[in-house]
Amino acid sequence: MERILKCYVAPGQPDRGWIAGLLLSLVIPAAILFVCPFGLTLRQSAVVAAVLLVIIWWSAGIVKKIPASVFLIAVFCLVSRAGVRTIFSFPLSETFPMIVMTYLFSQGIANSGLIDQIFQPLLLRLVHTPWQCLLAVAAMFYLTMYVIPQPLARVIIVAAMFHQFLKQTDLPEQTCSVLMYGVFLLFAVVNMSAKDADMIMNHVAAGFSETPISNGMWMRYMLPPTLVTCALVLLVFLFSFRRELLGLTIKARVQTAHAPFDRRQKAALAVIVVTVLLWMTSGLHGINNTVITVLGTALLFGLGVLHREDLKTIDVTTLVFLTAAFSIGGVMKSCGAADKVFGVLQGIFPASFSVGYLLVMVLVSMLLHMILGSNTTTLSVAVPGMIILCGQTVASPVIVFTAVASVSFHALLPFHSVAMMIGASNGYFPARYVTRMGLALTVLTFAAVAGVFYPYWNMCGLFG
Repeated sequence: MERILKCYVAPGQPDRGWIAGLLLSLVIPAAILFVCPFGLTLRQSAVVAAVLLVIIWWSAGIVKKIPASVFLIAVFCLVSRAGVRTIFSFPLSETFPMIVMTYLFSQGIANSGLIDQIFQPLLLRLVHTPWQCLLAVAAMFYLTMYVIPQPLARVIIVAAMFHQFLKQTDLPEQTCSVLMYGVFLLFAVVNMSAKDADMIMNHVAAGFSETPISNGMWMRYMLPPTLVTCALVLLVFLFSFRRELLGLTIKARVQTAHAPFDRRQKAALAVIVVTVLLWMTSGLHGINNTVITVLGTALLFGLGVLHREDLKTIDVTTLVFLTAAFSIGGVMKSCGAADKVFGVLQGIFPASFSVGYLLVMVLVSMLLHMILGSNTTTLSVAVPGMIILCGQTVASPVIVFTAVASVSFHALLPFHSVAMMIGASNGYFPARYVTRMGLALTVLTFAAVAGVFYPYWNMCGLFG
């Protein structure tokens, strides 16, 4: 029996320890299954119990992510009565092949050597401290917001660029790891600025609004307070990691003269530039971004920039995890469990609207985020749920913007953010950094909504 279980438990668990952890993880889900709280039916209780059990496994590392995710998907298929498109919404979406191709395309950029010859010299001339490096990261995300419209493509490519840059400096390994965590954190903050900055999360949230939200409307109400929040996040980040970041300068290990581009590099540069230009102008020519990325990746294979062994860069564990995570919100809503859970929360909202009312909305969004994990999954449950609960008190755009501000950069564990999951899975930074910073970001999120977003929205007349 132990030999069988070892194939599925996370590595590093003591023989008796992981068995005890596995048994303890069953206690609360089993209680939910048999008690059926909140008026849940047996079928709904089984879905909620399975979700909670797998979240415990993901969080504590008791069971490896692939078998845990497969277990959750199997329960959904057998019990929830949700449709195939609901359960397998992620692999059936355009996002799935785009992520797969982006892994390969970003590896092609790294293999081409263009990062060393273009990006690294520019950073070495402009960036001389970790603080300046973080500013350069934020600037890069704003500059590439429309250059690379697919958000996960953007974070993967920018992360690869900065990782390559940091490898060529004399910074301590721990400092490099902290800065790489900063890349993924700033990505999450910057993406609140515009609706099109995150064409997955923001568009999902806006889709539930009863009032259409254009990109211009989103930027009017979100861009200025997001810039202030970004500055606050940077200050908290520097304070939290002051030992790893302050008092250091960035220098290249070896000053090398870069040779001119060879023929293959010139061809690779042409492919990359054309691919990016096609991404930028997709609204004009109408070619699907996934098709563009597939063609660009195929050309990099044809040029010999990508090789068969580069297929290993595709993170299968993350893809399986995302398949399970993306299905949670839709399945819980489909089986009716989400409505009953939200019904319990009705009594915690104040009688009239105030900044306190807004903070309760933040609290509800955060609690759901801690349970459901994925930002997109949380918003797919939280936004329609709060429109039901709060729609008579506040306008739906307020609910959308508040929910997005509550969960975008708030994470206690990597699985609370797709970007953080990708960064941790690729070994850019240890998962403990997310928890270390996450506690401070929890406080900062409440402070930002109350002290930055609320006054700005009130000044702009968003509350009517």
